[in-house]
Order: sequence, then structure tokens, then C-alpha cells
Amino acid sequence: MYIRNNTKFGKDIKIIHPGEYYVSGENELIGTLLGSCVAVCLIDGEMGVAGMNHFMLPGRITARDIFSDKKAKYGITAINKLLSAMYKSGSKKENIIAKIFGGGHVLDSIKPSSTSISDDNVRLAKLMMEMEDIPIAENDVGGIFTRKLLLDVKSGKVYLKKSTRKSIIEEIERQEEEYARRNFRYE
Repeated sequence: MYIRNNTKFGKDIKIIHPGEYYVSGENELIGTLLGSCVAVCLIDGEMGVAGMNHFMLPGRITARDIFSDKKAKYGITAINKLLSAMYKSGSKKENIIAKIFGGGHVLDSIKPSSTSISDDNVRLAKLMMEMEDIPIAENDVGGIFTRKLLLDVKSGKVYLKKSTRKSIIEEIERQEEEYARRNFRYE
């Protein structure tokens, strides 16, 4: 994660990358760039607290995957860590709403199908919100788009910009490959 000042909004932006999450009660923005990955935004308008995660894979429900995932690269862990951080910030479940973004079919190696990682990521995010009884107030998923997101922590508004520009898709592909190389061991 890194911090960038934005003159358009006059607020700092905390930029998160794959496998990261961030929760804040400050007057700032949380941002990320998505391809096949998914971001779940949780907003508690009552407390003025919001958070976002960015995960690459849905994850399997095995001790090896869940308990060894310290960086929230799997959706199951990423969503649980985000919820836990929201609760630690004083949020109550009944005040939280969710917004889900991403799961685009943008990478050459990922073709739309009923068993794609993109679709599984989206399905997991929606299922976990249903299991937690957290309403999904907004979602923009699938398609052939990359998505640049900015979550305004205090208002809960999400600014979304979609693109099919090749340069952005190549940047996402580079980031996801770099993250996978650093964090996954194939056995």
C-alpha cells in the first residue's frame, strides 16, 4: 500500500494492491485497479468507517489455504480480514453495506467461461455477503473491463472508471503476475 495526494478530491488516497486490504475512519480515499481480481468495499455510514480489499483467487476451504494466507490473497481470507478490521474500528454488522467490483475477463489467459477465476471471485464475494447477512448496495462485475476504484471513506461513495485500454490491461497483467510470482508456490 502506498499514499498519494489527490488534488482533484483534496484528500490522500491509500492505494491497495492484490492481497491487501485497508479500513479507515479518516477523511481519505481508498483506491485500487482491478482486472480479474475483485474488491469488496464495506461501508458503515453510521460510524463513518469504510474499507476495501483486493483479492486474486476465491480460495479453497482447507486449512492449508485459509490459515496460511497471511496477505489476504484469497477471497475467503480477504473478506474475513476486512470484516474483522471493520469490527475493530467500531462498526456493527447491522450498519454495514457492501459494494462489489471487478471480476473482469481482461487477461489473455482468462477466457469467459462458467469456471473462470473471475466468475468464482465474484460468486464468492456475493456468497460471503449473503452468509454474513450484509446487503450488497452496489456491484459492477464481469465484462471485459478493467476498473479503477476510489472509495470515499466518509461518504461511502465509490468512483468507478472502466476501461478496455490495452496499456491498462497490460499493467494489471504485470501486477498480477508479479504478485503471483512473489506469493504463490506451485507444488
